[in-house]
Amino acid sequence: MSGHYTIPTRIRLTEAQREQLYWLLRERGQELDDLMTDLVADYLAGQSLPPSPPPVDRQATIREQLRLRRNQLRMLRNHLHDPHNPPPDWLRAMVAELEEEIARLEVELHREG
Repeated sequence: MSGHYTIPTRIRLTEAQREQLYWLLRERGQELDDLMTDLVADYLAGQSLPPSPPPVDRQATIREQLRLRRNQLRMLRNHLHDPHNPPPDWLRAMVAELEEEIARLEVELHREG
């Protein structure tokens, strides 16, 4: 069943409804999950489709990522130049990675524009 999903759920029925359901399944020689799948699929076929998501503004997304990364870099750089507490190696590495990421995003932004 490629492309299908299983959704665990509970069905609340009275005892009489449950007996009727079991009888129906035996009569049809059908499993409960197959019946539920058919019922939900038939129901959904009669419903309208959800609206399409709005198109993604790629440049706005990149600009927002750049803004966040630059803010993070600005905060971390303050810790790099503290004369009383030398920065640990992991902080220097993190700053270098942020600088590389910012450079990559700037290139990507110029390519998109």
